[in-house]
Amino acid sequence: MHDDIYQAALSLFDTRGYAEVTVDDICEAAGVSKATFFRYFDSKFGLVDEFNQRIAAKIDAVIDIETMSATECIRGATETLYQEWLNSAPQIRVLAREFVRAGTHITENLGDPMARGLIATLVDVIAEGQRRGEFDPQFDAALVAPLIVSAWTFAFVAWVDRRDHEAFHRSVHNLVELHIIGLTHNAPKPRA
Repeated sequence: MHDDIYQAALSLFDTRGYAEVTVDDICEAAGVSKATFFRYFDSKFGLVDEFNQRIAAKIDAVIDIETMSATECIRGATETLYQEWLNSAPQIRVLAREFVRAGTHITENLGDPMARGLIATLVDVIAEGQRRGEFDPQFDAALVAPLIVSAWTFAFVAWVDRRDHEAFHRSVHNLVELHIIGLTHNAPKPRA
C-alpha cells in the first residue's frame, strides 16, 4: 500500500506538478482513503521524505565502514547520491526540487527529519574516521555531516538550473572534496 500511494503521487506530480496535486488527488489515484494515506505519510510533503529515505537506504547499502575508509565511504555516498539524482525519473526530480525548496533545518537531532537518514549515516562515517585517526577529531561530526548534505544540495540546485550533467558531477564531488580536505588536514599521522 505504501508503495502504491508513493507511485500514484509520483505519477500525479509528473503530470500536474507538485503544487497542483492535493492529498485527495493522491488518494483517488491510489484508490485509498485519506485515513490510509495518513497511516503511511504525515502529509504530502512526507512523500519528499520518502524519496530522501530511499536514497539514504541506497547509500547505506553501498558503503561499509568496516571495510572502507571513511573517505571512501563519503565519496561512495556522494557518487550514489549523484547517480540516484541523475538517473531518477522526472517525477522524482520534482520531489527532490521540493526538498531543496523547503530547505534543511538543522536541529539538535542531527538535522531536519528530511535529511535524518543521510546525516545520521555521515555522522557515523565521520566519527569512525576520527576514531581511526583518518579525520581530525577537533570537528563535531554532527556539525560536519549537515554541511556535506548541504554541499550535495547546492550541487543539485545548480544542476536543476543548468542541466549540465558533467558540471553537476564535478560540482558535487568537488564540494565534498573540500570537506574531506578539511577533515584530513590536521588528522593525526599514522605511526610507522
